Amino acid sequence: MAQYTTLTSTQLANIVSHYDIGTSVKLEEMSGGYGNSNFKLTTSEGVFLLKICDEKTTDELQLQISLLAHLQEHGYPTPYPIPQKNGESLHLSQDLRVIIYPFLNGGTPQPSQCVLKQIGEALARLHQISPLMELPRFPMGLSQIVPFIEEIKETEFRNHPFVLWLKSELEWMMPILVKPLPSGLLHGDLFLDNTLIDGEKMVTIIDFEEGCHDTLLIDIGMTIIGCCYTKEHELDVGLVHSFLKAYNNTRPISDEEFERLDCYVHYAALTIAFWRFRQFNIRRPDKNSADKYQEMIIRSCNWETLNT
Repeated sequence: MAQYTTLTSTQLANIVSHYDIGTSVKLEEMSGGYGNSNFKLTTSEGVFLLKICDEKTTDELQLQISLLAHLQEHGYPTPYPIPQKNGESLHLSQDLRVIIYPFLNGGTPQPSQCVLKQIGEALARLHQISPLMELPRFPMGLSQIVPFIEEIKETEFRNHPFVLWLKSELEWMMPILVKPLPSGLLHGDLFLDNTLIDGEKMVTIIDFEEGCHDTLLIDIGMTIIGCCYTKEHELDVGLVHSFLKAYNNTRPISDEEFERLDCYVHYAALTIAFWRFRQFNIRRPDKNSADKYQEMIIRSCNWETLNT
């Protein structure tokens, strides 16, 4: 986990005082997540998830909250922010941007055909909800990758092996990515650690921080990359079939989408690799995570090996 921010007891007491959730008893750091600092907050009235939003701007967070309200209107199961006493869901103070959620019991699942079936059904349901038109395009995709390549032209990273790989991959992908396909509301980051499971029963999909309006096939490719591999990054074909069958039963995948699925699986891996490389080598250098982008390259290669 990337733990970017800590709280003093005074800061915590000030934050909690803006909510009707009792008084703070204990605050524990939580693992998981790369763009926020997450804590399990125990108060005199219950247990909550306190999220310090280290990466997103205030405007981006307000749009995220609007998306969650939109999902709530459609009855989509995911944690919704707890409002402050003033009715606002985003707490702003002392240069901190904080959102508090109910704390849901459940854990990150181990990949299984049963789990992937439920994820497929849940993702297809999400894709049937009308998007908020003010949502951005996929935030880890071309809209950030293309400017990034320009930005590093005069830096030490311009000839880095990853950057050369990125350019090479985009060269063959671009003609496919620019062709129109069904679009709509995306989760944008559906890895196993963004789901909660109780036993083998799905509790919910969480973390709509990359929610966006873009090509639906991005989410399908991302779920394969994020949920259908072993810990050793080997593709599990049975998981892919369970996921796609369940998804297709709820929202039929068109022939054109199936034809371009291969490209979008590679694209999903590329976008996560890009985010990790930029995050841990340039934006927030971290020697322990600097090479994590390579995991996505391995997964992309393993998908290609299967489909050659």
